[in-house]
Amino acid sequence: MLEQTKIVLSNVSFDLGLFRKELIKALKWLQPSEIVALKNWCSENFSGRFDEIASEVLHPQLSL
Repeated sequence: MLEQTKIVLSNVSFDLGLFRKELIKALKWLQPSEIVALKNWCSENFSGRFDEIASEVLHPQLSL
């Protein structure tokens, strides 16, 4: 699921709202270790543009 999530997020990266929606949806399917990997991938690939969205959506999930 992690690789599929990366593909989807790459494809919707043109729209912040859609990116956020897909990121939230993906968190329902991913395992905690995959969420950590996804956070790192988002930071590497979308730093700057999506930092706020990624922080808002991913950080609460990391505390589980």
